[in-house]
Amino acid sequence: MGDGKLNNGVSGKMLRKGEYTIYNGKEYRFIESDLVEAIELISNDKKDMENGFTYYKNNIYTKIVGVNEVKELYSINPYAVYKGEVFPASQERKTGKVLLDTTNTELAKRMGFERTDKYMYSKSVKWDEVEIIEERKPYSLD
Repeated sequence: MGDGKLNNGVSGKMLRKGEYTIYNGKEYRFIESDLVEAIELISNDKKDMENGFTYYKNNIYTKIVGVNEVKELYSINPYAVYKGEVFPASQERKTGKVLLDTTNTELAKRMGFERTDKYMYSKSVKWDEVEIIEERKPYSLD
């Protein structure tokens, strides 16, 4: 799992995955910008338009800020502890359940995973069947 920091407990039943930063005391997801030393913040909160965000589409608002305007850049990868084992986790779009993945054939068979790809096995579980942990690693624009 690397040497990232783990945070337990995720509220609101949503898995966070991707690059994040803190801007004006609030956490935002971001993508790299074409501008040098800048990033593009992404928000789903219409109120952020009061803070210079512009409407993009479908409840998505964006704002380009300089890297010097944010605290830190980090990437988050969610994992789920399921029956004592740790799996990479993602969220199923249709059901909202937690999707677990593994390439470990023995583990997959023992845990009742289904084969979803040549080397990949997956299982969809309810939120209360797992404990979500987040791996946080510093992110660099280089």
